[in-house]
Amino acid sequence: MRIRLFSLILILLLVMIGCTNSPAQKPQSQDQDTKQEEKQVAVDPELADQVKQSAKSVGGVEDATSVVVDKKISAAIKVTGFERLKLKSIKEEVHIKLHQENPGYIVLVTSDKKLFKQLQEIEKQLGENPQENLTDIKKKVDKINKDMHG
Repeated sequence: MRIRLFSLILILLLVMIGCTNSPAQKPQSQDQDTKQEEKQVAVDPELADQVKQSAKSVGGVEDATSVVVDKKISAAIKVTGFERLKLKSIKEEVHIKLHQENPGYIVLVTSDKKLFKQLQEIEKQLGENPQENLTDIKKKVDKINKDMHG
């Protein structure tokens, strides 16, 4: 009876020890996870430039910036002077135009000055080094998109 109990405890201990991850394996799997996330993030600077030019073509838009990450277009517009009185309709017009020109994409448009500057910085960063830390860029853009929703 004691031998069976001892054998059972020993087997359970061996199984538990065999199922735990060693510390040497964890960093490697985290590195692999990060690389997989980066491979999954798709940035499209050419489409972002087209979106930017398209947004600028709308009457009242003085400047525009955009970033395309995965299937989301994040655009910010700058409207100044008396045109700000028509800000809501200008924003809607830009949104409709971008949505029609880019079917299959989620389009987000803002006129917030802070978000404009943040998107502009990301656009510049992607222009300098398009493959640099895409997971961080995606996180930043996701935060901006969340802020666009209010």
